[in-house]
Amino acid sequence: MADRFGREIVYLLRHGPTEWNAEGRVMGRRPIPLSADGDRQVRTLAPRLADLGIGSIWTSPVLRARETADRVAAALGGLSVRELSDLTEVDYAEWEGRLFSELVGEPLFREHLGDPLRSRAPGGGENLVEVGERMTRGLAAVLEGAEGTPALVVSHGDPLRMLVAACIGLDATAMRHLRVDPGGLSGLAVGGPWPELLFLNRRLDHP
Repeated sequence: MADRFGREIVYLLRHGPTEWNAEGRVMGRRPIPLSADGDRQVRTLAPRLADLGIGSIWTSPVLRARETADRVAAALGGLSVRELSDLTEVDYAEWEGRLFSELVGEPLFREHLGDPLRSRAPGGGENLVEVGERMTRGLAAVLEGAEGTPALVVSHGDPLRMLVAACIGLDATAMRHLRVDPGGLSGLAVGGPWPELLFLNRRLDHP
């Protein structure tokens, strides 16, 4: 259902934590599952989404996101989960699996930190401009498929930050100032005369 300004509600959920999150590794698109703690976190937060009126769930196809979406779907009465490739994690190419603490000393990685919008990982990775473009395209597909009911999008940290920045008119370089934790929920009202950020990085797994 649209709000009084004709905007549709979309909830954004970052996947739950994994062992690689705890180790400080670049996951990228590797099929890393939720950790035991991540599984508990998602199972705790999932029932707390029941009052949001979510009618559809859309997810990155990457394993940790799909697992998160499936647990939420089960808690919400068995909603179907639709994978959308545009919602996937950044392609970090040759950096995937490596420790951030090791990478910070390398010139290419320092270049990426200084200019994440145009630089990319060696071996054919994406830059964040490309990520933002596909996330915006993915949001349009979600809105079309949601048919006027609130939708839940399950994705990853940087892609979600880029999407929020694009929707509320922030310069893309400001995305680093938006905190999105594993298991963090955000809300957008999109369309109508202007998009609006309803809330950012709410942690529903806490009492």
